Order: sequence, then structure tokens, then C-alpha cells
Amino acid sequence: MSESLFLPPVRSLDTFEAECSVLAGVLLNSAMLELVDDILAPEAFTSEAVGELYRIARDRVRAGRPCDPIMIRGEAETNPKTAEFWKASGPKILTAFVGKPVMRGYAQAIADASLLRSLKDEAENLILDVTHAGDKTGAVLVEELQERIERLALSGDTDRPMKTSANAIDTLLEATEAAWKAGNALSGIDTGYEGLNGLLSGLKPGGVYVIAARPGVGKSSLMLGIAMRAAQRNGRGLIWSGEMSAEELMSKAIAGKTGLPVDVVMTGHWKFPNGERRPVSREDMDRIVSAGMAARDIPLMVDDREGATVQQILARARRMKRQKQGLAFIALDYLQLMEASAAVKRSGNRTAEVTEISRDVARMARELNVPVIALSQLNRQSENREDRRPSLADIRDSGAIEQDARCVMALYREEMALRLRVGADGQVSRNSGESDAAYEKRSAEVTERLAKSAGTAEVIVLKNRGGRTGIVGMQFDGPSTWFRGDDERQNDPAW
Repeated sequence: MSESLFLPPVRSLDTFEAECSVLAGVLLNSAMLELVDDILAPEAFTSEAVGELYRIARDRVRAGRPCDPIMIRGEAETNPKTAEFWKASGPKILTAFVGKPVMRGYAQAIADASLLRSLKDEAENLILDVTHAGDKTGAVLVEELQERIERLALSGDTDRPMKTSANAIDTLLEATEAAWKAGNALSGIDTGYEGLNGLLSGLKPGGVYVIAARPGVGKSSLMLGIAMRAAQRNGRGLIWSGEMSAEELMSKAIAGKTGLPVDVVMTGHWKFPNGERRPVSREDMDRIVSAGMAARDIPLMVDDREGATVQQILARARRMKRQKQGLAFIALDYLQLMEASAAVKRSGNRTAEVTEISRDVARMARELNVPVIALSQLNRQSENREDRRPSLADIRDSGAIEQDARCVMALYREEMALRLRVGADGQVSRNSGESDAAYEKRSAEVTERLAKSAGTAEVIVLKNRGGRTGIVGMQFDGPSTWFRGDDERQNDPAW
């Protein structure tokens, strides 16, 4: 007996009749475009000619121009995609309309059939990729397939229900009342730093929070400080570290807890200027072990793959979200180290790559409904200014990062900026043509500012959608590379 007897009948993905009916409805009454415009694109049509006629009609309606068979006839007769079809079927197309009540249902059927055809194409392409993969590994094929399926999922998400203002207000008031009863002034997750909480009111679910800085300023350490404290207070977090291994990252957490230099934590030895190395004391070793054991209890997962894509991070984050421990937040270190899709990489346009990464990160935050802390490099422009505090224009590679973020924070350490003006001999570098009096005055000012700024840092909130901007003062311990709030004492717990 043939196995085909047990299979369901072949599903037709041809929606030509529905496409003609939708087109006729728009041509008869241009107001009907409102019923289908949000879910139906010309590319979804099986008939190229009908899809192009729909595009012509749609564009006229959107532009506020008259749209009916007479008005579009000239363009339909001269457009090579529609001329033959219009000549044969133009006069009869209006008879395909079957009524307003089914317009949206037809449009949804057309869009769904288009998505199914795309899935079928991907399945066929996958078979070809597997059998003719060349040097591509299975992991690479899975990554490419994830990228393509993710894009199909986004393009096919046309019928997500909207929320009424009443729904949104009910959700808002419920959250506000819960925070009021709990005595919690935050509308998002607790960062663990009072100054940041005061300005941001916590990290809000679905938002991207960018921390930008020049290399070596300490953005990874600040991210880790927020992650350790946020995980303690709010639940499990996911860190992607594209620059440091998970072990290196945790060594910074232990250094912060113990107050010991990071290299001492990693090697168990003190290193002296003359090159001599000496093992730490038993007491210090016990402190390192004790801090390590405490760090084991912090609910953090670290993904330290180099060059991960947003889709790879999203796949892991989705699994974490479904698990019992859930997912409270994501931290990415850092955006410019992430990989764009293969198609965009082939373009060789770095700005396009970072733009895609930024947009995908924003979509990930919204889909998972968790805050995403994303680190970003700054360009060198700020170093060429007298006031070297960063601005939004200093974000490297793409303006999309600023646009997609809910909040942009720049990390600035005046001590580090001032040391760029000091030479190897420890003296303030002299400007060309500078008089003795001018140099002595400027040198004294730099020296005084260096003394005042030692061990301090600023988190400059440059953009804060729905909130205030401003500067949050911080303390920074150079050897352990750890940040504390201005309100904290040196012996307060790092996390």
C-alpha cells in the first residue's frame, strides 16, 4: 500500500483569487486599504502582475491621490510587469471583489501563504546547503539558518494584536501600585548603584542601555558591577563577553570583592616593579577563595564565544527565559565585537553591520521583555577636545546605536584623560610655542585637577528616554578595576 495514502493532501499555496479580490476591493473603494495595509505587502502576492497593481494602488492611496481603475490605467498599461495582465484582465478585475467583511481575512491568508512559501524555500535551500556545504560546518549552517528564520519570523509577525489604552493603563497601574506597596521607587530592575537608580529609576524591561567609553576606561568593569549586583537583587542574568573569557571576567568580580589587584587574583602572586614575583599570603589566598565561593552563588551565565551574532545570543536567552530560573537581564560586551549577518558582512559596509547589530539587539530586548546593557566603543573625537567628556556624537561606527537605545551613558574618568597630558618623565607636556608663565600656570592646574580626580569617575547620562539626564558620580579603584557609588565606603561590599 502506498505511504501517500496516509499523508494529508498537498496544501495549495496559490492565493491568486484572494489577491484579485483584495486588489478589486482597493480599486472600488480606496478606504479599504486601511483593512489590509498593515499586514499585506506587494511581495506576498503569487502573481507578480497583481502584486504590482496592488503596489501602484497602495502608493496612490498613501499619497492622497485618487485611485480607481481609470486613474491607474495609464501606469498599468505602461508598466512592463502589469501591461499584459491589464490588457487581458483589467476590465474584469473588479468582478473578483466578494465583499468588505472578508478583505482582511483574504489579506491574512495571502501573507500566511507567502510566509509558508518562504519556509518551503528555506527547507529546500537547507537540503542543498547540507549536501553541498563545502567547508561549512554544521554549526555555521545552523547559524545561517537561524538568521534567515529570525528574519522570516519578523516579517511574518503581521497580526500581533494591538493594546488598547485601557489595557496599557491597567498594566501600568498594576505595576505602579505593586511598587508603591513594596516601598520600591524603581520602575525597572535594581542596578545596585543608588546614584544610577535615582536617575534611571531602574533598568526597564525591553529597553537597551548603552554604556560607551574609550578603551581602558573601565566599561567592562562597570557592566560587571551592575550585572553582579542586579543578579543578586533581581535574578539570573546573561553576559556575553566577546573580549574576555568567563574566567577573566570573574577574576574582576573577585578583585572587586577582595580589593586585590586583578593580576594578583589571577596568578596568586604579587608582581613588583623590578620584575620579582612573590606568592600572596595565606590570608590573602583565603580571601580570594572565600570571594570565589560567594561569587558561585550569583545567578549569572557567561557566554564567552568570540564574534557571536545577536541571533545566537537570542537563542540562548530564549531557552533561559523558558527555564524555571528565568532571565532578568542581558549584558553585551561589546557591540562592535558582535558579528552581523552573512549578507550584510558581504557588503563590506561597517556602518551597515553595526546598524543591523544595534537594531537586532533592540528587537531582542523587546521580544524577551528584559533590559539589555550593551557596551560600545567611542571614537577618538573626544580626546581631541579641551573638555574630553564624551557626547552622543562620539559613539563609534553607527548613529543607530544612539537611536535604538532607551538610554545612553558615557563613562568618563578625568584622571585618565588628564594623564594623557603628562609625559613619561611625570611632567605635564608642554604645548608648542607656550610661554614659561603659561606653561607653569597650566601645569599647576593639571596637577591640581589630577589630585582631585584621583579614584573618581563619572557616568554621564546623555540620553534617557522618558527620564532625566545628568551625571552620576562614582569611585574607581584602579588595581581591582572596580566601581563603587559616591555614597559607598571603601570597605562596603563590592557586590
